[in-house]
Amino acid sequence: MRSIALSDSFLEYFKIDNYLQAAPGGQKTVFIVDIEGKKIALKIIKTVDERLEREIKISEKYATHIGIPSLIRKEEYNGDTVILEEYIEGHDLSELIDQFVGDEKKVLDLMYRVGIILQPIWLDRYVHRDLKPHNIRICSSGLPVVLDFGIARALDDDTITAAGTQPLSWLYASPEQYHGKKELISYRTDFFCLAIIAYRLFVGRLPFGESRDEVAESFTKPLAKVSTGSTVVDNFCNAMFHINPSQRPRKIEAYLNLTSI
Repeated sequence: MRSIALSDSFLEYFKIDNYLQAAPGGQKTVFIVDIEGKKIALKIIKTVDERLEREIKISEKYATHIGIPSLIRKEEYNGDTVILEEYIEGHDLSELIDQFVGDEKKVLDLMYRVGIILQPIWLDRYVHRDLKPHNIRICSSGLPVVLDFGIARALDDDTITAAGTQPLSWLYASPEQYHGKKELISYRTDFFCLAIIAYRLFVGRLPFGESRDEVAESFTKPLAKVSTGSTVVDNFCNAMFHINPSQRPRKIEAYLNLTSI
């Protein structure tokens, strides 16, 4: 990773005592900084494109919402956009998968908690569209935090990413994302992605293949019912695993009810 040094004037302006670069440069460089004894995530954004604009907008809108990193401050500095937000201590879910395998209660409890975090966002007609283990962080308290709303979509916005060109994580994507059917995107898209995560956590492998081509092939025909050895995990996943989003749970409450044991 190319190391980037922060100038003395920058450190003084933001009252930064120490810092560590956490993510590589480019459009957005992320640092973990100490400000007045508190650890904070600091993002320096060189060019605010459509994706980063959405991420900032959602961070501002849900700045105090539990389960999403709190926005502390946003301002312009020497032509760059600088964002300071809550730093989440813990681990990416991708690092903890082995702790969930075979534990239906732990898996469905996580699906419930993530659903509760996303519920007000879904009700405001936003869709995350990139839910995957890497974008769910488990705090030291054991509670989840949902990250990276960069490709989230407001369902009322017709200008966002032309069909078939949206960036996404193919192994955790829904059929409508694979097929470029933007008009079918809804919170039921997120339901499908969360069911992939649930299956991955409980079984220890992905349900539709380990490559983009394998998953794409799976989505050319009706999906077979999964059988994981857990009735409740099967019920949850099979309710979400439909090619046509209209066959998935219609209401958020139905999603949440399926996480009950």
